[in-house]
Amino acid sequence: MVFSIKRAAACALVFSLAVPAVAAAQDSASFFKVGTASVTYGPYVRFGLGAANTRPSDEHWLPPGYPSDPRIDFDLSNDTTGFGEIAFGYDWMNGFRGDVSFLTTGAAHTTGPHTTSGDHADITAASVSTTAVMGNLYYSPFEQMGVNSRLHPFVVAGLGYANNKVSDWTRTNTAKASVDRTFSGDTHGDFAYSLGIGMAYQLTPPGKHPAILEMSYRYYSFGTAKGGSTPVTGGDEPVAPLSFENDAHVLSISLRIPLQRL
Repeated sequence: MVFSIKRAAACALVFSLAVPAVAAAQDSASFFKVGTASVTYGPYVRFGLGAANTRPSDEHWLPPGYPSDPRIDFDLSNDTTGFGEIAFGYDWMNGFRGDVSFLTTGAAHTTGPHTTSGDHADITAASVSTTAVMGNLYYSPFEQMGVNSRLHPFVVAGLGYANNKVSDWTRTNTAKASVDRTFSGDTHGDFAYSLGIGMAYQLTPPGKHPAILEMSYRYYSFGTAKGGSTPVTGGDEPVAPLSFENDAHVLSISLRIPLQRL
């Protein structure tokens, strides 16, 4: 499932506005009133695993002859890769909770043809991976309304900082008898943010120490990723290396464990 940032933001906004409206027309016996939940107030730890579909945009480089030679744009695509995170947070049990997460993605292979007219090289070998720290705020509208259920939908937004690591990257110009040129990799840090929706379900019965399963979709903007400028196979340095905006669509499952039992 692929969303643009505008669609992701719109989905989160519509969800957050629509759910309270629906809840207002229903009583505690609504669809989301499933069982009775244990108290989860206080600090918690959360572990998550999932799949990240990274989507580059504004992919380009400035060749050594720039500006006499044109900027070269690309149409890159990435493999789906793994996603993992650990978070520490606090649940106020009033509809709001927040945590700080430390997350990482696997190395996604990044290749694609050029889109600039003329005989130019394509990107035939590269990969990108990300590590990030992000503060997240969750809102569960039914919980805020006092529905004590084991099942709660939520929306989430996050702000943070990401390090995007691009491996050595290779250009191949098939118009010139498959001439390959490889450049060094690099790591670039940038502002990051996220929007998402999800569902939380308390696995344990009332009276037992709670464990909560969460399933979510989140859009992440990890900022700009850049390769290095140092030629590995000889030649001149580019004016600007391969760079692109590094976005990801993540489906994940998390286990949230409250750290105190009231």
